[in-house]
Amino acid sequence: MRSICLSIFMFLFVGGFSIAQENPAEIYSSGVSLYKAGDYEAAAEKFGIILETIDEPKVQKQSFINRGLSYDALQKYDLAIADFTEAIKLDSTDMASFIDRGLSRMKSGALEAAKEDYNYVIWKNTNPRMRQNAIYWLARISYQQANFEETIKYCDQYLQSNSKDAELHFIRGTANDMLRNYEQSIEDYSKAIELSPEYYQAYANRGTAKINVLTGSGNLSPKKRETKSACKDLKKAKSLGDTAVDDLLFVYCND
Repeated sequence: MRSICLSIFMFLFVGGFSIAQENPAEIYSSGVSLYKAGDYEAAAEKFGIILETIDEPKVQKQSFINRGLSYDALQKYDLAIADFTEAIKLDSTDMASFIDRGLSRMKSGALEAAKEDYNYVIWKNTNPRMRQNAIYWLARISYQQANFEETIKYCDQYLQSNSKDAELHFIRGTANDMLRNYEQSIEDYSKAIELSPEYYQAYANRGTAKINVLTGSGNLSPKKRETKSACKDLKKAKSLGDTAVDDLLFVYCND
């Protein structure tokens, strides 16, 4: 989701206000400050005042965006979606607004509607960074919907130009796990660990995948020498705070 905007709109707040009235530029600036301070309710109110008093389309668009971001932070997703939709009506070429609306739709549980926004950004293909964001979120949605082959497809696309994203390597690894592609998942977890050495979930999952390789081939009671590498991963995950591996440690790594 984009950062809230301040500086480029200050010059647009001119004329029509008496000295007794609060300057609209100050109201807008106050809204930005309140948002950054985490007072999202007050920030939304400030941007609402701007929307009621300033007709300039650029100011209207950014105020809808900023109020939408405030509502999103308040988990008022329906209001956020409505504001992002108004921003899109004012400027349908701004792909970031589709990403913003897609995120609020995701958080509200409207996954299919979110996918429509992300697929539109990919189809338009006018902003490479927003296109990558759309692919990232489609990978997350696909995993959430248990569509693991599609998850892998989107992860592959994303990682072509963002190969150092440990999280997407991890997500692709878990998708491969669900499809029983254990050798591939081990590679994905190894890459996630290479990029983020304290990624305890990746150690835990890699250790589990190594055991699954052994047991999946019919070796239901592998010897300690066979589970040595897996146990090293599981113990590392445990040392980093993962207690979910205790059962596996007891069954396969109990000295």
